Amino acid sequence: MKQWTGLGSGALCAFLLGSTALQADVTADDVWKGMTDYYAALGQSVTTGSTAMQGDTLVVTDAVFASTVPEGSFSATFAEIRLKELGDGRVEVTLPGEVPIRMLSKPESGEAVDMGLKFTQSGLSMIVSGTPEDTAYDLTAPEMAIVVDGMTVDGSDVPLKLNVKLSGNSGSYRMTTAAGRKVVSDMKVEKLDFEVAAQDPEGKGDFSASGSLAGLTGTSDAAIPDGVDMADMHAALQAGLDMSGNFAFSGGGYVMDFEDEADTMHAQSTGGAGTLHFKMSKSGMAYGGSGKDSTVSLQVSALPMPIDVSIAETAIEIALPVSKSDSAEPFSALVKLVDLKVSDGLWAMFDPTSQLPRDPATLIVDLAGSAKMAVDIFDPKQAETIAGAPPGELEALDIRELQVSAVGAELTGKGAMTFDNSSGTPKPLGAVDMQLVGGNALIDKLVGMGLVPEDQAMGARMMMGLFAVPTGEDQLTSKIEFKEDGGVYANGQRIQ
Repeated sequence: MKQWTGLGSGALCAFLLGSTALQADVTADDVWKGMTDYYAALGQSVTTGSTAMQGDTLVVTDAVFASTVPEGSFSATFAEIRLKELGDGRVEVTLPGEVPIRMLSKPESGEAVDMGLKFTQSGLSMIVSGTPEDTAYDLTAPEMAIVVDGMTVDGSDVPLKLNVKLSGNSGSYRMTTAAGRKVVSDMKVEKLDFEVAAQDPEGKGDFSASGSLAGLTGTSDAAIPDGVDMADMHAALQAGLDMSGNFAFSGGGYVMDFEDEADTMHAQSTGGAGTLHFKMSKSGMAYGGSGKDSTVSLQVSALPMPIDVSIAETAIEIALPVSKSDSAEPFSALVKLVDLKVSDGLWAMFDPTSQLPRDPATLIVDLAGSAKMAVDIFDPKQAETIAGAPPGELEALDIRELQVSAVGAELTGKGAMTFDNSSGTPKPLGAVDMQLVGGNALIDKLVGMGLVPEDQAMGARMMMGLFAVPTGEDQLTSKIEFKEDGGVYANGQRIQ
C-alpha cells in the first residue's frame, strides 16, 4: 500500500496544510474542480452526496476521497466542505471540525489491518487564489490532530491509543497544470505532540510513549505527468514522475515505558536539531537524515544500573540509481556516528578497573561510486528475474572516508577502485590506504583484562605485520593495491 499512503493521504494532508496569493481570479467551482481533478489524476475517486451553490458559497456534502489498490484501501469522508467566493477573486474553504479516515491493509501474506482515524481541527483558515491553471492554497490553523479511532488485526480488536497534535500551523500549496501537474508546498508547525499506548491482546504486556518535536518546517516539490497511474510506480517514474522533499525540526524528546510479565523498561530521550529529505525520479532515488546532540537514558529491570547514552551527531544518506541503463550511474552511501558516549555504569560491566580509555567513539563510512543497472528495480517482473543476483554491475567504488575510533584506537582509510566485469566476476583495479593508531596498546589492554587470549593476540599482531608497516609510535599504515595482473599487494608485497 505504499502508493496510496505516500500519495493518497499525503496529498490530501498537503491540501489541508496548503506562496503568496496570486493576482487573478478563481471561483468556487474552479477550486472544487481543481481538487477533484488532482485526486483523479492520482488514480483516486471522489464522490459526493450533493453539490449546490447557496448564495456565494458552494456547499459540498458527504465528500469521500478514496483509493484502492490490491493490498488495501484508503478513504477520508468530509461531511461538509464550504467554498465561499470572497468577491475579490479568492475563495475561502471551510472544512468540518472532524474528518473520519479509514485505512485497510490486506497483504497477500501476513495480517490484515483495519484502522480507523480521525482528523480534527479548530480555527483552520484556507484561502485559495490564482487561476484554474495556477492555484495557490494558503493556510493557517491554531491546532490540528489525528487520533486512532479503532483498530483490528485479522478481525480481532487491538487496544491501541495514538494521538498526534500539531500546534501553530501555517503553510502553502501551489499547483500548476500547464504541462502535467507541478505541485509545490511548504509548511511550518510550531510544535508536534504525540502519545501512544498499546496492550498485548492477551494481557501480557503494556507499552506507552509520549513526546514532542518543535520548530518543524518542510518543503516538497512534485512533477506529475498527465495520465500516469500512481499505483504503478515503475511506469510513473519512466513517464517522468519527479518528487522531492526536505524537512527539519529544532529539537524534541520522548518518554517510553514497557512492562511485561518478566521485565520493565523506562526510557527518556532528548535531541537537538534534525533533518530528513528524499528525492525520487527516473534517474535515481535518494533519502537521508541527520540529528545532533541526542541523549537516551534507560532503566531496565534486568540490569543493575541505569544506562545513559549520548551522541553528538548522526547521519545516514543513501543515493542509488533505479532504472536500467547502458551506462554507469552514480551512487553513494554515508553512515556517521560522531562522539558516542556511554555511562560509567555500563563501562564498569566489562571494564571494572578502567583499563580501557573511555574516549567517545566515532564511526564514519562515506562511499561513492557508479554502477550499471541491469533492471528497473521498481518493476516487479524485472526484479523477479535477478533471483538473488546483483541488480547490476559495479564499475567504480571510492572510499571517500573511513574512520573508526574507540577505546584508544583509531582506524582511518581512503581509496578508489574501478572494476572490470568482462569475465563475469568483477576484477578490481586501484588502491586503498589505511592507517591504524593505538592498535598494539589496545591489544595489550584486552590481554591484560583477560578478554583476548595471548595466542590470539599474537596472531593478530602477525596479521598486522603482514599487511602493515610501522610509521610511528604504535602507528601502522598499509597500502592495499589491486593491479592489472590480478594480484593483490600490501605495501608492495604480493599477498594474492
